[in-house]
Amino acid sequence: MKGSKQRIVVRLILEQKNKVLLLRRPKSKGGNYSLVGGHVEDYESLMQALKRETYEEAGIVIKRKHLRLVHLAHRQKGYQSVLYVFFACSKWKGKIVNQEPSKCLALEWFALDRLPRKVSPTTLTALHAYRLGEYYSDDKYKPLMHSHL
Repeated sequence: MKGSKQRIVVRLILEQKNKVLLLRRPKSKGGNYSLVGGHVEDYESLMQALKRETYEEAGIVIKRKHLRLVHLAHRQKGYQSVLYVFFACSKWKGKIVNQEPSKCLALEWFALDRLPRKVSPTTLTALHAYRLGEYYSDDKYKPLMHSHL
């Protein structure tokens, strides 16, 4: 379609002791909790982008052999199509540190059944789907959502 844009975003569900790592954005960036990750640049593979974003935001190194593809979420925003690709990982190297304090207020661990109130909609859908073993969601189809995970 003429004028349409496609964008790919990678996100990491980092797991430790039945908890996931969320980052809290400042109010100027929506104020929601989200997962580590970001946009895939034109020259990058999904893995390269995820490794780069994970190091830039959390200061840790992840390896491909420890990553599992767990969910795809397609969102349509006007003429822009966004594909979110979610990976899960429970092994990494380094100490988790907030590397971008101007973009992230905090990095915090939460149990999947005790998520904070202000989680971005795409992140919340993906975490529900991950828990249910659902691999795909879009604007029309979302995994069965409960009042709590």
